[in-house]
Amino acid sequence: MNMQKNVLIVDADVREREVICQTLAGEGLNLIVTGNMYQAFHQIEHMTMDILIAPLKAERIDGFAPLEAATRQHPDAGIIFITAPNVLETDTGIRAMLSHEGTYFIPKPINPTHLKALLNKTLQNQRLTYENRQLRSQIDEKEGLCRLTGNSPQLIRIRELITQIAPTKATVMIYGARGTGKELVARAIHHRSLRQGALIAFNCATLNENLAESELFGHERGAFSGAYNQRKGRFEMAHGGTLFLDEVSKLSLSNQSRLLRVLEEREFERVGGSRTIQVNVRIICATNHDLEAACIRGEFLHDLYDRLNVVSVNLPELQQRIEDIPLLIKDFLEEFSRENSKTLRTLTPQAVRALMKYHWPGNVRELKNCIEGLVVMSTQETLELTDLPERILKVSSEIDSNISYAPTLHQNESLESSSLPLDVSVGMTLEEINKEALRATLEYTENNKAKAAKILDISRRTIQRKSKEYGLCDD
Repeated sequence: MNMQKNVLIVDADVREREVICQTLAGEGLNLIVTGNMYQAFHQIEHMTMDILIAPLKAERIDGFAPLEAATRQHPDAGIIFITAPNVLETDTGIRAMLSHEGTYFIPKPINPTHLKALLNKTLQNQRLTYENRQLRSQIDEKEGLCRLTGNSPQLIRIRELITQIAPTKATVMIYGARGTGKELVARAIHHRSLRQGALIAFNCATLNENLAESELFGHERGAFSGAYNQRKGRFEMAHGGTLFLDEVSKLSLSNQSRLLRVLEEREFERVGGSRTIQVNVRIICATNHDLEAACIRGEFLHDLYDRLNVVSVNLPELQQRIEDIPLLIKDFLEEFSRENSKTLRTLTPQAVRALMKYHWPGNVRELKNCIEGLVVMSTQETLELTDLPERILKVSSEIDSNISYAPTLHQNESLESSSLPLDVSVGMTLEEINKEALRATLEYTENNKAKAAKILDISRRTIQRKSKEYGLCDD
């Protein structure tokens, strides 16, 4: 039976306190309410607190003060900050994200539905944090440093999948671009599983057909030129454990056939041998290619695809979960500062914001390498914006110069507020808002790009480029 969760609500605004209490009244929570900072600190010190709800910045309450006290006493506590709109684009918002991993934001005025959703997300994240801690404890120290970091919906779902599928015997296919952490997920599945053997990894793209066959299935002495001794393959080495086949799409059709037989019969022969060897191996594969398309082209066996794709895990690119970047930065800073005996503490909010704007074609691996380089070259405890690599500064500068437009009127322009309807809602990205602003302006000007450029205070060339990029042009 689950214990009742304690929620501390700290807010000097009586009306906001009432909205929060009314919203959470039927959720089975123990609500502790105060509008006084002294009482808030007393409660934090003397009670078990699961969730803190407070304004990030208010006239009589600075949310950072109870946040710091809460994280000292209750490291796993969830934090929900009441904020002004667009706080994540400010230095204050970035500082709050970096201060505590389980931090969420709700803009004023408080939407009860949104608050309930954030509360449930916070409670779910606490449960997953506990489960993930158990998962991490089974992984060796090196892998523990490279844990699955992030609070984005995508990462939460992946951790749920790992917990669900790891104890089973199912074959797993991991899809993801380079640098998204495919091997990390494979290791997490293996270490969370019930298998007693080792995890053996093999990159199918590194060797030609004959060498790959020998590596996978082993060979007998004299099987081919240079085979001076008998050698066990990766399947035998993984007996009782897990075999991770990275870039499985690169296997030759011949080796695909042999792999299919092992999956179906659980047995094989070494290269040049006749003795049948039986194995108990779980297969986890990974690829950044479309295997269905490869099957259609005749490059991958349909039957093998069906056997490998029993359970699939799709890893998002880093661009799809930019909210995880501050947490990843924090983890990598701690890791590489420790490894290199540095006293580096953090990056400035401006530097973090620039890293969040960069597109990261190499995904988490590229971000990790970037942070390692910054730590190695650092001579101070806090890294500034100017310490970042030139490629990142250039992209950040280009984005700032291209997307910071919105409908702005010159003195000689006159528009009624109802004449330029914008379909904008909370949760839209800045890029989506910009697209909607451009669409509405072009509609108002009847696709007169010169007039639209004048209203938006940008060049006609930018209008043309953005129209094409957003798919708004007729020509």
